[in-house]
Amino acid sequence: MKNNQGFIGRIILVIIAIIALKYFLDFDLVEWVKSPKAQEIIQPTITFFKTLYAWLDDFIRGLLN
Repeated sequence: MKNNQGFIGRIILVIIAIIALKYFLDFDLVEWVKSPKAQEIIQPTITFFKTLYAWLDDFIRGLLN
């Protein structure tokens, strides 16, 4: 339980950082994520983690059987 201290503070810090990016640097994170250039980065990453999860799932189920 002691390791979870400050979790809410970290979430608030991330939100403040996103707001500061928008206000001071005029950088909209949501629009960037929706852009085609960002999708070229995000989609392969998501595919990698899905493949990794499927492989680990099959591996663990194989060990348990």
